Amino acid sequence: MSTKRKRMFSKDLKHMMYGFGDVREPLHESIDLLEELVFEYIQEMTLKAAQVSSKRGKFQTEDLVFLVRKDPKKYYRVIELLRMNEELKKAKKAFDETNVEEEEE
Repeated sequence: MSTKRKRMFSKDLKHMMYGFGDVREPLHESIDLLEELVFEYIQEMTLKAAQVSSKRGKFQTEDLVFLVRKDPKKYYRVIELLRMNEELKKAKKAFDETNVEEEEE
């Protein structure tokens, strides 16, 4: 694994491991192994989604949703995250519009 990508998820994985019952400072080897698994999973899912999208010629979020459709936990989590993302976009837009109006006054 390259050193650049080796530490991409380590902080988050460390916190997740602790949240799931591991010690506060897990072994670096454990974090590295999980990070490698996560990175491989992301690569695999991205490649599969790209293959699905090649028929349409455009990679979209729905391609990833399509891939996890048979796994209820993943599917509903993806749907929840997408909804949350939309709500955050709307809230940010409303906040930005409010700030612009206040600046104009």
